[in-house]
Amino acid sequence: MSRHALALTLALVACKPTVGRAPSLITEPEILAVRSLPAEAKPGDPVTYDLLVASPAGTVLTPLAAWDVCTQPKPPAESNSVAAGCVTAPVGDVQGATFSAPVPSNACMLFGPMVPKQDFRPRDPDSTGGYYLPVRAVINNLGTRVLTAFAMERITCSLPNAPPAVIQEYNTRYKANQNPKLVSLMVQTVDGTAVDLAGGSVTVSSGGLVTFNAVFTPESPEAYVVFDPEAQALVDRRESMSLAWFASAGEFDHDRTGRAEAEIETASDNTWTAPVVTEATQVHLWLVLRDARGGVDFAGYGLTVVP
Repeated sequence: MSRHALALTLALVACKPTVGRAPSLITEPEILAVRSLPAEAKPGDPVTYDLLVASPAGTVLTPLAAWDVCTQPKPPAESNSVAAGCVTAPVGDVQGATFSAPVPSNACMLFGPMVPKQDFRPRDPDSTGGYYLPVRAVINNLGTRVLTAFAMERITCSLPNAPPAVIQEYNTRYKANQNPKLVSLMVQTVDGTAVDLAGGSVTVSSGGLVTFNAVFTPESPEAYVVFDPEAQALVDRRESMSLAWFASAGEFDHDRTGRAEAEIETASDNTWTAPVVTEATQVHLWLVLRDARGGVDFAGYGLTVVP
């Protein structure tokens, strides 16, 4: 599976490993993220999926992926985010850069708290009270490797095992998650000017130290409520945010940055050391922004490194 796109929870800040290739360095085609629109849906609601595929030559603009919706719940003994059967199943028949399908009508039974009577226990929610439908994308026409990644579509299910008054309050107050939104990626140019990489050409010096500032909208870290089973009450929370950084060359100080739940910042900094070059070289950069409830946004950028 894609080392970037499967995990539901990502550390807010993770330093580079001391040995081997940094996860942020793209040396061959990779699926960096799969995004679902909307980020959360009820059983029966339609959802559209797209994906970010990176290569050393830049973003793959129209990746041809085979898609399918997983309908196999993960056995309690398995530790992965999805059932092994979802990973090894034959690839789907629908191919394209995007995919649309309704959330299965029994999704809250397969992946949520409404389990059949023959099951011995309900599915466990994540720390935000969420349940997720795995949707797989497989690409086998880029390079020598088969690329596999999953969108984890958050599904809206009933609140189980709570007092009736709490369930009523939850139904009134709960708002479905929305995807976060990247606004800009600012960089300090050679002359000291701050420029948005999405807005035009940027040049940096060979081997130079570059500071990036990734900005997301104030609405991205949403407020939400989650049920505390010990207190038998609802708890107000605010989403943490995680940014994954990728580049076709050079080296980031951190592969992951972000903001914790209690923080109010809507931006995250990172430092990047440009590669040493002997001629003008185009470098490709990518950002993947995730919120704590499974929402995703992503963007690709480019800059030129000169001797």
